[in-house]
This record gives sequence, C-alpha cells and structure tokens, in this order.
Amino acid sequence: MDQEQYHAILKDYFNAFRTGDFSLVKFSSKIQFLSPISQSTFDGVEAVVNFVSDVSTRVTEVTILSTTVDYPTASGVWQMKTTKGTLYTLNNFFRLDEEGIVYVWPMFDPKAIVEDPEGLIPWLTGKGY
Repeated sequence: MDQEQYHAILKDYFNAFRTGDFSLVKFSSKIQFLSPISQSTFDGVEAVVNFVSDVSTRVTEVTILSTTVDYPTASGVWQMKTTKGTLYTLNNFFRLDEEGIVYVWPMFDPKAIVEDPEGLIPWLTGKGY
C-alpha cells in the first residue's frame, strides 16, 4: 500500500465512529487495541470491532483534524462529539502492516475530562450513559 491508501484507512476508521459501520475499515488480522480504560489489549478483529462499535453508538459527530503516516507507524488527531454533547479530542497512535491497521492506542486530550471527570468512563463503557 502507499501513503494515500494508509491515510484513507485512518480516515475510514475515524469516520466509522460516526456511522457505526466498521466493515470498510481495513484491520490487520493481527489487530490489537489498547483500551484507554483498563490498559488491557483487545486482540483480533472481532473483539476490536465489538468494542469500537459499542462506543460509536454514543457518538454523533466526527471531525478529523490531521493524519500522519510514517510507515509502519501513523497517528491521527480527531474529535468526536458524544450523544450528550461532550466534545472529546483524541490522538491515536497506530501501527500498520500490509493488511491495514495492526495496533491502535487512543489518547484523550484532558480538557474535556477535567471539565467532566465523571463523564469519560460512563461514555466509554456505556454504563449509565
């Protein structure tokens, strides 16, 4: 794949949080996702898609601010607005392979968390949200 294809894969990933449809995202068969809550890792396409699909049910808008690809790593800065109107800004670190995204590590800008420290965990888990 070339740079443009990897940029498109990242954009498809971010936009899937708005649509809830992760079927177009090119995940590697070896995909791993580092949970921003527990620091445990989800392994495999099914486990990752189940987690991010659940989170996407609480997202109404996505804005991609930038994507950077320096194969085999990449990053993207983006924003998502929750169903309760909270705007979270994230930087995701990615590892890529010839199949697509092989590793995701999401990191949140603390501004929205400082304003509502009790809001992030319910939003990510869906419990009480």
